[in-house]
Amino acid sequence: MSNDFASLLSVFRDATSSSGSVKPNASAPANNSGGGGEQPGRASSGSCRREEPLHSSTGKSSNSPTDPTSTKDPSFSAPILKERIERILRVQQIRRSTASSNTKDDEGRSDDAETKRAVHIAICATIVDEFPHEGLWRKWMEETGGEFALEDVISTTTANDASIYNDGDDEGKTKSTSKFTASAELYVHAKNRERVRSEWLRSKALPISHRPNWNDVRIVRAMLSLLEAALREERTTHVLFCTESCIPVATLKEIARSVLLDEVCNWVEMGNGRENLSKQQKHNRQRLDWDRSYVDCYGRNSSRCTRFDEHNCWDILRDSIPGEAIHKALPGWCLLSRKHAQSILNIPSQLGGLNLWPAFERVWAPEEVYFPTALAICGHMDEVSKRSLTHSQWDERASNHKDRAHPLSYDGCFDDKLVSRVRRDGCLFLRKMKRLLDLSVWEQIVVQHKRAQDTGSRHSERGRDWDMDSGRDQARGGDRYQDHGERNRSNHWRSNADSGRRHSNDNQWRQKRGRDDDRSSSYDSSRRQRWRR
Repeated sequence: MSNDFASLLSVFRDATSSSGSVKPNASAPANNSGGGGEQPGRASSGSCRREEPLHSSTGKSSNSPTDPTSTKDPSFSAPILKERIERILRVQQIRRSTASSNTKDDEGRSDDAETKRAVHIAICATIVDEFPHEGLWRKWMEETGGEFALEDVISTTTANDASIYNDGDDEGKTKSTSKFTASAELYVHAKNRERVRSEWLRSKALPISHRPNWNDVRIVRAMLSLLEAALREERTTHVLFCTESCIPVATLKEIARSVLLDEVCNWVEMGNGRENLSKQQKHNRQRLDWDRSYVDCYGRNSSRCTRFDEHNCWDILRDSIPGEAIHKALPGWCLLSRKHAQSILNIPSQLGGLNLWPAFERVWAPEEVYFPTALAICGHMDEVSKRSLTHSQWDERASNHKDRAHPLSYDGCFDDKLVSRVRRDGCLFLRKMKRLLDLSVWEQIVVQHKRAQDTGSRHSERGRDWDMDSGRDQARGGDRYQDHGERNRSNHWRSNADSGRRHSNDNQWRQKRGRDDDRSSSYDSSRRQRWRR
């Protein structure tokens, strides 16, 4: 009883302390092999300050306890990890219940939010050894950024109004127009760095490789290393995760504006100028926020959570992480603000030196679960927009389960209709484009807002309709970490109109059906004869 009271008292002291950090329970031994605690982390929502990453990705870091290619941490303990996470969640709950609404609103904005005028996005790409859209990304970073104007509307009637266009009326609101700049930098983690042929790409690659395979926890380690490298640059305000098959479908200035305001960047309207911004976009616009992250995630109680998710995500993590903190993002390639990215890197110091990533070793698609779960542990879910900026689509009707695990490829389908629909859905990046895209076509559609199409590929009505209900002959398979010698799988099966079952031999199926019909007819005939008797 005394131990429980002492533990509760310790939690309350951490919750009411002015430092904002959460100390691990003294009864649990600390593990310093996974990273030190030189700088205290910030676990509570809105309490994270701008700090440099704890460690360098080239040295001994919280992400690299021993071997960078290892999938295990020998000092990992699931019960201790769960106990410390539960302590952090209790501290956050006390802080939320005792904090006033005005205090939370003030903490939700960065200290230098009023003085920031430059959006710098770190593009963190995980690749094998090739980057087919290198020229496209270089043109996007060098020519589509620069200065842009932004009008921030602030309500004068209430300080905690999240939506600045909630009623369509500007009464009681003040407008301020400011000049901003948009820029970006590329950071690359290459599985086979020694095979990278491009000198420019090699200059952007990390000096280490975690050698991740498909559906491997080392993907998470690679993304954490990219996160550390990106935050060493003081200009970085946001971090976007992507792969070699991703491309932007909006200019850098449009993306910076959409990220700051959580605004749907419609292709047609933005092409006609900002003055033609539709009223619907104004209703969807939010207050300018530098700390907002974009992760389309859900919990176990969501209708999006399937039985497969329960077995391969929640059930695996239940011994290490409390269930209410586990979330999954689909797709997992998200955009994080600097504040949230720094909090994720500070998790080992919050957990007394324990790493979080080893708990995800057996989780299906661990990168889809790790980052939303880490944000929930840090207490930032209230600051996350449940919107995906990267468009990905899966074929849930594929006969092979492995085909369902890979997003559909849009090779040969890139045109203004595709870009318009992707952006209308709130996305700014597209995945997958595995083949090299004509740069002039991309520039006409994305930069110049002209109606064009990929002239290097055949377009038919079926090819143009890239919806899930059609286009079943699109190439599937192949992922960011598959060996290049593995061929992409194609879907060659046909769905039978009568029963919906697929058969490799139509003649065999017809013979079987004929035998079944004969049996049923003879059975019915014998029944009728017995009834007459």
